[in-house]
Amino acid sequence: MTTAAISARRGALNRLFAGLLGVLVTSVVGSAGVVAVYVPLRHAHFGVQWLLVFVMMVGESAAIHLPSEVILPVGGWLVVREHHLGLAGVVELSAIAAFANTIGSTMLYAAGRWGGRALVRRYGRWFLVHEDDFDAAEQRMSTNAPLAVFVARLLPVIRTYDGFVAGILRVAPASFALATLTGSFVWCLAFVGAGALLGAHWSAIEKPAEIAGGAVLIMLLVALAALTVRHLRSSRANA
Repeated sequence: MTTAAISARRGALNRLFAGLLGVLVTSVVGSAGVVAVYVPLRHAHFGVQWLLVFVMMVGESAAIHLPSEVILPVGGWLVVREHHLGLAGVVELSAIAAFANTIGSTMLYAAGRWGGRALVRRYGRWFLVHEDDFDAAEQRMSTNAPLAVFVARLLPVIRTYDGFVAGILRVAPASFALATLTGSFVWCLAFVGAGALLGAHWSAIEKPAEIAGGAVLIMLLVALAALTVRHLRSSRANA
Protein backbone atom coordinates (compact mmCIF):
# COMPACT_ATOMS: atom_id res chain seq x y z
CA MET A 1 0.00 0.00 0.00
CA THR A 2 1.40 3.40 -0.96
CA THR A 3 2.11 6.16 1.55
CA ALA A 4 -0.71 8.25 0.09
CA ALA A 5 -3.17 5.37 0.43
CA ILE A 6 -2.14 4.75 4.05
CA SER A 7 -2.50 8.46 4.82
CA ALA A 8 -5.97 8.55 3.23
CA ARG A 9 -7.07 5.49 5.16
CA ARG A 10 -5.79 6.89 8.44
CA GLY A 11 -7.46 10.23 7.76
CA ALA A 12 -10.82 8.59 7.02
CA LEU A 13 -10.68 6.58 10.26
CA ASN A 14 -9.58 9.63 12.25
CA ARG A 15 -12.54 11.57 10.90
CA LEU A 16 -14.95 8.78 11.78
CA PHE A 17 -13.56 8.51 15.31
CA ALA A 18 -13.78 12.30 15.77
CA GLY A 19 -17.41 12.24 14.62
CA LEU A 20 -18.32 9.45 17.04
CA LEU A 21 -16.53 11.21 19.88
CA GLY A 22 -18.35 14.44 19.05
CA VAL A 23 -21.72 12.68 19.20
CA LEU A 24 -20.83 11.11 22.56
CA VAL A 25 -19.71 14.41 24.07
CA THR A 26 -22.76 16.24 22.71
CA SER A 27 -25.11 13.62 24.17
CA VAL A 28 -23.50 13.49 27.62
CA VAL A 29 -23.05 17.24 28.03
CA GLY A 30 -26.52 17.91 26.62
CA SER A 31 -28.12 15.53 29.12
CA ALA A 32 -26.33 17.20 32.01
CA GLY A 33 -27.33 20.56 30.58
CA VAL A 34 -31.02 19.79 31.09
CA VAL A 35 -30.55 19.86 34.86
CA ALA A 36 -28.16 22.81 34.68
CA VAL A 37 -30.81 24.79 32.80
CA TYR A 38 -34.05 23.76 34.50
CA VAL A 39 -33.05 24.10 38.15
CA PRO A 40 -31.75 27.72 38.00
CA LEU A 41 -34.71 28.89 35.93
CA ARG A 42 -37.23 27.13 38.17
CA HIS A 43 -35.99 28.77 41.37
CA ALA A 44 -34.91 32.23 40.19
CA HIS A 45 -36.85 35.43 40.72
CA PHE A 46 -38.79 36.93 37.81
CA GLY A 47 -36.21 39.53 36.79
CA VAL A 48 -33.34 37.06 37.09
CA GLN A 49 -35.22 34.57 34.88
CA TRP A 50 -35.06 37.00 31.95
CA LEU A 51 -31.32 37.40 32.50
CA LEU A 52 -30.82 33.63 32.79
CA VAL A 53 -32.64 33.00 29.52
CA PHE A 54 -30.42 35.57 27.82
CA VAL A 55 -27.15 34.23 29.27
CA MET A 56 -28.07 30.59 28.63
CA MET A 57 -29.05 31.28 25.03
CA VAL A 58 -25.74 33.03 24.44
CA GLY A 59 -24.00 29.91 25.70
CA GLU A 60 -26.28 27.61 23.69
CA SER A 61 -25.08 29.20 20.45
CA ALA A 62 -21.47 29.42 21.62
CA ALA A 63 -21.16 25.59 21.63
CA ILE A 64 -21.62 25.16 25.40
CA HIS A 65 -24.40 22.61 24.74
CA LEU A 66 -27.09 24.16 26.91
CA PRO A 67 -30.35 22.76 25.48
CA SER A 68 -32.55 25.50 24.02
CA GLU A 69 -35.30 22.87 23.85
CA VAL A 70 -35.44 23.20 27.65
CA ILE A 71 -34.45 26.85 28.15
CA LEU A 72 -37.14 28.25 25.87
CA PRO A 73 -40.24 26.26 26.86
CA VAL A 74 -39.38 26.58 30.56
CA GLY A 75 -38.97 30.31 29.96
CA GLY A 76 -42.33 30.37 28.19
CA TRP A 77 -43.88 28.69 31.21
CA LEU A 78 -42.19 30.48 34.12
CA VAL A 79 -41.65 33.92 32.59
CA VAL A 80 -44.63 34.34 30.27
CA ARG A 81 -47.44 32.08 31.45
CA GLU A 82 -46.86 32.37 35.20
CA HIS A 83 -46.85 36.19 34.96
CA HIS A 84 -49.70 36.43 32.46
CA LEU A 85 -47.66 38.31 29.85
CA GLY A 86 -49.60 36.88 26.91
CA LEU A 87 -48.56 37.10 23.27
CA ALA A 88 -46.49 40.22 23.85
CA GLY A 89 -44.44 38.35 26.44
CA VAL A 90 -43.88 35.44 24.05
CA VAL A 91 -42.60 37.83 21.38
CA GLU A 92 -40.42 39.80 23.82
CA LEU A 93 -38.79 36.73 25.37
CA SER A 94 -38.28 35.19 21.93
CA ALA A 95 -36.63 38.38 20.67
CA ILE A 96 -34.30 38.51 23.67
CA ALA A 97 -33.39 34.83 23.24
CA ALA A 98 -32.81 35.31 19.49
CA PHE A 99 -30.56 38.30 20.14
CA ALA A 100 -28.63 36.22 22.67
CA ASN A 101 -28.33 33.43 20.08
CA THR A 102 -26.91 35.91 17.60
CA ILE A 103 -24.29 37.07 20.09
CA GLY A 104 -23.21 33.51 20.89
CA SER A 105 -23.14 32.46 17.26
CA THR A 106 -21.16 35.58 16.33
CA MET A 107 -18.48 34.52 18.82
CA LEU A 108 -18.12 31.24 16.94
CA TYR A 109 -18.25 33.11 13.63
CA ALA A 110 -15.31 35.28 14.72
CA ALA A 111 -13.37 32.19 15.85
CA GLY A 112 -14.02 30.48 12.52
CA ARG A 113 -13.23 33.52 10.40
CA TRP A 114 -9.95 34.39 12.10
CA GLY A 115 -8.79 31.02 13.35
CA GLY A 116 -10.65 28.30 11.47
CA ARG A 117 -8.51 28.27 8.36
CA ALA A 118 -5.35 28.11 10.48
CA LEU A 119 -6.72 25.03 12.25
CA VAL A 120 -7.53 23.43 8.90
CA ARG A 121 -4.06 24.13 7.54
CA ARG A 122 -2.42 22.70 10.66
CA TYR A 123 -4.61 19.69 11.48
CA GLY A 124 -6.93 19.19 8.52
CA ARG A 125 -4.72 16.65 6.78
CA TRP A 126 -5.29 14.25 9.69
CA PHE A 127 -9.00 14.21 8.84
CA LEU A 128 -8.82 14.56 5.04
CA VAL A 129 -9.99 18.15 5.28
CA HIS A 130 -8.16 20.76 3.23
CA GLU A 131 -8.43 24.50 2.83
CA ASP A 132 -9.28 23.99 -0.83
CA ASP A 133 -12.47 22.23 0.28
CA PHE A 134 -13.59 25.35 2.11
CA ASP A 135 -12.59 27.56 -0.82
CA ALA A 136 -14.82 25.49 -3.08
CA ALA A 137 -17.67 25.55 -0.57
CA GLU A 138 -17.27 29.31 -0.22
CA GLN A 139 -17.68 29.71 -3.97
CA ARG A 140 -20.78 27.51 -4.01
CA MET A 141 -22.37 29.42 -1.12
CA SER A 142 -21.61 32.88 -2.49
CA THR A 143 -25.20 33.44 -3.64
CA ASN A 144 -27.23 31.48 -1.08
CA ALA A 145 -25.21 31.83 2.13
CA PRO A 146 -27.92 33.82 4.01
CA LEU A 147 -30.52 31.15 3.24
CA ALA A 148 -28.14 28.39 4.34
CA VAL A 149 -27.45 30.18 7.64
CA PHE A 150 -31.17 30.77 8.19
CA VAL A 151 -32.02 27.09 7.62
CA ALA A 152 -29.12 25.98 9.85
CA ARG A 153 -30.64 27.98 12.74
CA LEU A 154 -33.74 25.77 12.49
CA LEU A 155 -31.90 22.44 12.70
CA PRO A 156 -31.14 20.75 16.03
CA VAL A 157 -27.43 20.18 16.76
CA ILE A 158 -26.33 21.89 13.52
CA ARG A 159 -27.54 25.28 14.77
CA THR A 160 -25.00 25.09 17.61
CA TYR A 161 -22.02 25.07 15.23
CA ASP A 162 -23.22 26.94 12.15
CA GLY A 163 -21.50 30.14 13.26
CA PHE A 164 -18.06 28.55 13.22
CA VAL A 165 -18.59 27.04 9.76
CA ALA A 166 -19.99 30.32 8.43
CA GLY A 167 -16.87 32.08 9.72
CA ILE A 168 -14.56 29.62 7.98
CA LEU A 169 -16.57 30.06 4.77
CA ARG A 170 -16.29 33.86 5.13
CA VAL A 171 -20.00 34.55 4.90
CA ALA A 172 -20.54 38.34 4.83
CA PRO A 173 -20.87 39.53 8.45
CA ALA A 174 -24.06 41.54 7.91
CA SER A 175 -25.75 38.70 6.03
CA PHE A 176 -24.68 36.23 8.68
CA ALA A 177 -25.97 38.37 11.55
CA LEU A 178 -29.34 39.07 9.90
CA ALA A 179 -29.91 35.43 8.88
CA THR A 180 -28.88 34.21 12.33
CA LEU A 181 -31.15 36.66 14.12
CA THR A 182 -34.11 35.86 11.87
CA GLY A 183 -33.70 32.09 12.01
CA SER A 184 -33.11 32.16 15.76
CA PHE A 185 -36.26 34.22 16.30
CA VAL A 186 -38.36 31.65 14.43
CA TRP A 187 -36.85 28.84 16.53
CA CYS A 188 -37.27 30.73 19.81
CA LEU A 189 -40.82 31.83 19.02
CA ALA A 190 -41.90 28.23 18.43
CA PHE A 191 -40.46 26.90 21.71
CA VAL A 192 -41.33 29.88 23.92
CA GLY A 193 -44.86 29.83 22.51
CA ALA A 194 -45.17 26.11 23.19
CA GLY A 195 -43.97 26.59 26.76
CA ALA A 196 -46.45 29.41 27.31
CA LEU A 197 -49.27 27.19 26.04
CA LEU A 198 -48.29 24.02 27.90
CA GLY A 199 -47.16 25.57 31.18
CA ALA A 200 -45.99 22.95 33.67
CA HIS A 201 -46.45 20.32 30.95
CA TRP A 202 -43.68 21.89 28.86
CA SER A 203 -41.73 18.61 28.91
CA ALA A 204 -44.27 17.21 26.44
CA ILE A 205 -42.29 18.91 23.67
CA GLU A 206 -38.89 17.87 25.03
CA LYS A 207 -39.17 14.29 23.81
CA PRO A 208 -40.09 15.20 20.20
CA ALA A 209 -37.24 17.72 20.21
CA GLU A 210 -34.83 15.05 21.46
CA ILE A 211 -36.03 12.67 18.76
CA ALA A 212 -35.49 15.33 16.11
CA GLY A 213 -32.01 16.05 17.44
CA GLY A 214 -31.21 12.33 17.53
CA ALA A 215 -32.41 11.96 13.95
CA VAL A 216 -30.08 14.75 12.83
CA LEU A 217 -27.15 13.11 14.66
CA ILE A 218 -27.93 9.76 13.05
CA MET A 219 -28.07 11.32 9.58
CA LEU A 220 -24.73 13.03 10.17
CA LEU A 221 -23.19 9.76 11.36
CA VAL A 222 -24.59 7.86 8.38
CA ALA A 223 -23.18 10.47 6.01
CA LEU A 224 -19.82 10.33 7.81
CA ALA A 225 -19.77 6.53 7.71
CA ALA A 226 -20.61 6.51 3.99
CA LEU A 227 -17.82 9.01 3.32
CA THR A 228 -15.41 6.90 5.37
CA VAL A 229 -16.28 3.74 3.44
CA ARG A 230 -15.80 5.57 0.15
CA HIS A 231 -12.37 6.82 1.18
CA LEU A 232 -11.33 3.39 2.47
CA ARG A 233 -12.37 1.79 -0.81
CA SER A 234 -10.55 4.48 -2.73
CA SER A 235 -7.37 4.02 -0.69
CA ARG A 236 -7.59 0.23 -1.20
CA ALA A 237 -7.96 0.69 -4.93
CA ASN A 238 -4.92 2.97 -5.01
CA ALA A 239 -2.82 0.61 -2.88
